[in-house]
Amino acid sequence: MKKVLVLIGAAVLVMALATPSMAQFKSWGHIEFQTIYAVNRDNNFNVPTDTDLASRHIAERFRFYLQYGDPKTVRAVLGFEGDGTDWGTSTARSGGRNDMAIAGTDQVALEIKQAYLEFVIPQTPLSATIGMQWFTYGDIFFQGRDLPGVKLTAAFAPHQVELFWWREEDESRTTYNVNDVYGLEYDFKQKLFDFNAYFAYQNDLTPTTYDDHPWYAGIAAGFRPGNFDFDGRFSYVGGKQENKVAGGSDVDYKSWAAKLAARYKIGPGMFVGVEGVYSTGNDADDTGSIKMFKLANSSEMNSSFGNWRSVFYYRGSGVLGYYHEKQLNWMGTWYGNVNFEYSPTAWARMVLNYLYIGDTSKGTDGLAGINSPTGSRTDQDKDFVGHEINLITSLSIYKGFVYNIGLGYFIPGDVYDSPSKSADNGYAVHSKLIYSF
Repeated sequence: MKKVLVLIGAAVLVMALATPSMAQFKSWGHIEFQTIYAVNRDNNFNVPTDTDLASRHIAERFRFYLQYGDPKTVRAVLGFEGDGTDWGTSTARSGGRNDMAIAGTDQVALEIKQAYLEFVIPQTPLSATIGMQWFTYGDIFFQGRDLPGVKLTAAFAPHQVELFWWREEDESRTTYNVNDVYGLEYDFKQKLFDFNAYFAYQNDLTPTTYDDHPWYAGIAAGFRPGNFDFDGRFSYVGGKQENKVAGGSDVDYKSWAAKLAARYKIGPGMFVGVEGVYSTGNDADDTGSIKMFKLANSSEMNSSFGNWRSVFYYRGSGVLGYYHEKQLNWMGTWYGNVNFEYSPTAWARMVLNYLYIGDTSKGTDGLAGINSPTGSRTDQDKDFVGHEINLITSLSIYKGFVYNIGLGYFIPGDVYDSPSKSADNGYAVHSKLIYSF
């Protein structure tokens, strides 16, 4: 009996000692599977015969995060990711990165996504986050990317002010040849109204022929009276590329983008909405200005631009995955969207979209860049990109376990016509199965 009591006592002691440590540890993440099938994605513009070119593949991705510590004082977070952009690739194409789904599967494919320390400065409303972390500002119009850098956040609800700095490149330890971004964001959030503003300046000294100094500024607001939900956003990019070669000249950034959206709740689970997004495009005749709207360098907001909006034309990686879109770099286009949403049950959501897409670039016929979309014609300046009609359905099977499927049909406009034939219609069927844990 004494042995039993000793063993029970030892187990209780071990549990008591382990409990504080276990309470400080947390993990979360997700795993997803995508199927991509798009017919006539190039609108038969780039193939010599009238063949319906199909793009199809299966992709897989996972992410998981480990946290140790207390967010109210100090914590460390490590994030990891693995990608298999194509099931069944025969050889690794990028040193194992994005190729975990190769046959055999034993690949050097685990990526370190994040590694940062976050702590509250004692006796202040300030917190600091240092390391490889997610920077997101300006929603679809500026930055969303993992980068090494620092945030200093002052939170006094409903206000929040954040100073940020990230480093994109440092070519040498002995010379100040860096690419840095410095910025400030203000956030105000309440149930009925919210407001956001940001400003950022880039100091890129790495190009050999110029110093790159764009600046980014934006404001956004939301208003939710009764059954209505209004949302607006405006962003501007100024600054210049400062020439550092004898005889050269500076190039000015002059671009902007705007979004207006309204949503009305008709009844339980039923909404109707309208949305318009406009971004400036280049003027091919004006070589002294960059008028194509510019996101932050390598911003991943391209990838989420089409979330719940598009199946065929724009990418919506949060809903249907990636590498299926007709147009990733959406800058230089505009669209009008009318949508209807219906949730017949708590576990089903359906969104029906219609998009009219236009082009905002211009220039003399024959110049490169007179039309914005990838694969568009260059012999004539055209304005009509196309129509897209799609239905996106989301099914919540269990808690955290969701299946999304999107059906889209695209009718191309005259920016895709060749001198000898009109572009052909395309369609797509994409899906994503995701489990968040």
